[in-house]
Amino acid sequence: MPEQTPLNIHDYLAIGLRRKWYILIPLIVCVLGSFGVYKYLPKVYQATTLILVQPQRVPEAYVRPTVTETVASRLNTISQEILSRTRLEQVILEFSLYPEIRNKVPMEGMVEMMRRAIEVKVQGNPRSDRDQNSFSISHEGRDPRTVMMVTNKLASLFIEENLKVRELRAEGTSAFITKELAAVEEQLKKKEADLRLFRERNMGQLPQQLDANLRILDQLQQQIKTTSENIRAAEDRNIVIQNQIEMLKKREPVQTSREVPRDPVSGLESPTAERVREDSLVVQLNLLKRDLNNAQSRYKETHPDVIDLKKKIENLEPKVKEILEKQGVERETRARDFRVRQEGVIVGNLPPPAPDLETQRLLTQYTEQYNAAALEAKRFREEEKGLKDQINLYQRRIENTPKREQELTLLTRDYDLMKINYQSLLEKKIQAQLAENLERKQQGEQFKILDPARVPVTPIRPDRNRILLIGVAIGLALGVGLTWFKETMNQSFKTVSDVESELGLTVLAAIPNLKKEKKAA
Repeated sequence: MPEQTPLNIHDYLAIGLRRKWYILIPLIVCVLGSFGVYKYLPKVYQATTLILVQPQRVPEAYVRPTVTETVASRLNTISQEILSRTRLEQVILEFSLYPEIRNKVPMEGMVEMMRRAIEVKVQGNPRSDRDQNSFSISHEGRDPRTVMMVTNKLASLFIEENLKVRELRAEGTSAFITKELAAVEEQLKKKEADLRLFRERNMGQLPQQLDANLRILDQLQQQIKTTSENIRAAEDRNIVIQNQIEMLKKREPVQTSREVPRDPVSGLESPTAERVREDSLVVQLNLLKRDLNNAQSRYKETHPDVIDLKKKIENLEPKVKEILEKQGVERETRARDFRVRQEGVIVGNLPPPAPDLETQRLLTQYTEQYNAAALEAKRFREEEKGLKDQINLYQRRIENTPKREQELTLLTRDYDLMKINYQSLLEKKIQAQLAENLERKQQGEQFKILDPARVPVTPIRPDRNRILLIGVAIGLALGVGLTWFKETMNQSFKTVSDVESELGLTVLAAIPNLKKEKKAA
């Protein structure tokens, strides 16, 4: 049996023409049915409003906003509030939405349906906040006018909620910073009180007083050095005056008269007054030399005091030298006369002679000078003791300064850190108050309706074109299926080749289809 010849495109066209009604009738029926389905299905309309995100009117360089989130993040937060059950329930009741299912579906179900019918979409690049300058709000429903009103209502709710959120965020930030600032200020006051008490308790031992303490200590040491020299000078004067008193007491009495006292042996004028003057010159020279040493230890050689003392010493030294030489000669003469008197006079047990008036006067004068010098020495010793106590005090202060410096460093470090924190919070408080005033006066970032929702004309569901396309596809599928089934069930031969292939016989002649020929003619 010969193999069956496969069908080509002409064969398929011939089958289609032969069975055209099997294809056209299901196609027409399905298309008409799709029209019916489109007319029967409920129409769903969508309204969309476009909202522009306006930046704040005051530059951020002058007033930094407290809300720094991206538009997408902020919209997510606002959407959670707007799409809450309470808000959506109010919108449903206000516009009487879903009246056909209100008695069948609970409020939670209608809220969920409305939540699915709302879409918030950010325009631009969601990863860049600069490109997110607008967003759209869409709502779906069966009544075009109701859909428009609900969309505009949702847009107004978004705008109001944005203002509310920004204002609450600014107020909350300002209140928080104010509270923290008060707490830090209280701690700062405590630290300041601690520092003040520390300085009061350790006054004189603080690091900033170290230089002053060193200068005062140096001055005290200079003063105690001068006081010690004054003590030695007073003691030296006491010794000189005491020697003068002893010399007067050992002198022999002379006849008192209104004339100048004379020596009983030589009959010459008494040298007592002159000797007193000479001794005072010696004492004055010694004092000038001591003052010169003190001045040279403190000042330079060109200092006026040093130069003046040197001049006085130069003027006084020749006189003192002459006095000392004269006193040496007198002592030798007196000693020789005394030896002569001892050899020529026998001294018995006689009472000591009474001193003369001049000697008594000099003794009284020297005694007063001695007492004055003793009092002066005592006063200098007391002053020296006070200076030593002060030196010990300042030495202890200087020794304790490193310890107090360490303690003060710890206190000051905490105080400085707290002060920096306080200054930072104070600046942030000012910025927060500015941002709060900015939001209250609605000068911050705002949502503005750029394109309000309008009444939709064409529904978004059902899709007419899609339904018709589905109907056409189903009609064609049914027509092709019926044609294939009819052709499969029909076992008749259509062409000469079918006869030859099936029967294996050669066809000698074929009777044409006169009806087709006539139609063709």
